[in-house]
Amino acid sequence: MYQGECELEGGVSMKDSSRLLSAALLALTLPWMGAAELSAQSGGPGFLFRTPTVSLGLRSGYSVPRAASEVFDFTREQLTVETSDFRSAYWGGELGIRVAPRVDVVLSVGSMRSTTPSEFRDWVDTDDLPIEQETRFTTTPVSLAAKYFLADRGRSVGRFAWIPQRMSPYVGGGVGLVWHSFVQQGDFVDFETFDIFTSTIRSDGVATQVHGMAGLDVSLNKSLYLTGEARYGWAKGRLENSFFEDFDDMDLAGVQLTFGVSVRF
Repeated sequence: MYQGECELEGGVSMKDSSRLLSAALLALTLPWMGAAELSAQSGGPGFLFRTPTVSLGLRSGYSVPRAASEVFDFTREQLTVETSDFRSAYWGGELGIRVAPRVDVVLSVGSMRSTTPSEFRDWVDTDDLPIEQETRFTTTPVSLAAKYFLADRGRSVGRFAWIPQRMSPYVGGGVGLVWHSFVQQGDFVDFETFDIFTSTIRSDGVATQVHGMAGLDVSLNKSLYLTGEARYGWAKGRLENSFFEDFDDMDLAGVQLTFGVSVRF
């Protein structure tokens, strides 16, 4: 006899089945609702389903070499080159691995290159024309560093969601290698014979580097964030050309100011 609901096999009614289905759906959506509500209350940028462990980023900015060794002194004294001419744009990228709640290990690579046309300050050729050349200074650092975040970068909501903080300041330091190249190409004066000759004077090498850094991550959403960073590196590179044999090692120290975007996952 029909009694307002039909019985399924095993004695479970369609009404009971509907209730079970509703309960299951509610259990599945509660974590979403809770995390979304917390994110809305805190003004946060959303949430991930787990704590992120990897980040990839691109960086651009400005490199300011100290340029304090004899090869730079000689260049500034003889040629119309200033310390500011060795400054250049910076481009790079980094891979970060989360190893602790507030610590990342970061592998980074970058490149800087300045190109400066010049002429001798106190010498001209036999036609009273300037003696011209070009100086190129290039560095390519590759480093491994540790970042320590001064506060938690996010918080977990149960087992289902991780909400990033809007801002995460950090400090850190690391070691690495820096490939360097110093090239002068054009016309030069032989100070013994006073002849003018055309040549390319080049020194390439690799040196060890240490650096310290401080920066700030700013979350845009659950996956993307911006980074601003200041870094200072210390390194000295040997000059490998006989023209520079009486000079001390090249000063490769300097500041990098960078800005970039990263993705966490």
